[in-house]
Amino acid sequence: MNTIIESSWVKDVFSFQPGKIVQISVVAYGHSAGIPARFYMGLIPAIELSRKLKLNDSKSVVRVVDPTPIANYCNGWETKQPYFRDIITNFLESNGVDFFFDEAEQICKGSLEILGALGTELEFSADEKVADIVQRIKVSGRRHGGESGANNATLYMAAHPFSWLDMYHPMIWKKSYPSENFQFVNLMSKPEERFAVVRKFLQKRRPDLCTKNNPDDRYMTVCDTPCYIPLEEEPTFEDLTKCGYNWCYKRYSELKKKSNNHRRAYKDFEVLMSFLGLNGA
Repeated sequence: MNTIIESSWVKDVFSFQPGKIVQISVVAYGHSAGIPARFYMGLIPAIELSRKLKLNDSKSVVRVVDPTPIANYCNGWETKQPYFRDIITNFLESNGVDFFFDEAEQICKGSLEILGALGTELEFSADEKVADIVQRIKVSGRRHGGESGANNATLYMAAHPFSWLDMYHPMIWKKSYPSENFQFVNLMSKPEERFAVVRKFLQKRRPDLCTKNNPDDRYMTVCDTPCYIPLEEEPTFEDLTKCGYNWCYKRYSELKKKSNNHRRAYKDFEVLMSFLGLNGA
């Protein structure tokens, strides 16, 4: 019989199977423009879910999904933040979480052929919802990187499903995960919901790339703007290290009227401070 647990950090209840190890996947990477001061916030739902499982005598492990090679290619970046894994390691270890990193493969001719074919499936989809999502993501890509950005946005959409374990190809993601003795849960921020639609569409179109895994998608109640993507003028992790939490909190407070995303970032940082037992000043 399954056991039900609730977490204020995760939308809806989570049902797990006693006796199985719960593998919790969460995305994190070092953006080329810097690591936001609220970066830790994206890890806390995984920490809290892991703690809830432990209280119910169930083992768990956090899989930190690192899409850096794909993100670098699609965004035209040449380097990655050298210390972002250290930041994650220190935070998860200090919170007693078992975890490991799982990085995408480097983009090569073979993987581009696969992603290009999947991108074509998306480009010419007759599904109105999928077509709308594809166009909106391409518009965003074009705004940031011109026509190349629009095309690479399609590649990124095509690559996205492989990070969540229900699609697999070794040229895109080397590691594979047999479902025996494991239960998989994907913790995502709200913006990932549109990519989940793309995933489901591609799974129907390309069953040859599907695994037997059936991960449980769950959305966080925080990070409605992803915590690893810095906003304009947002405090960075360097600011946090040099100036401290209270200085960053004040800066977030000053920026919260700049946009809805800045307001969400302010709320996330406020919640992060509360998690750490700190008071904003």
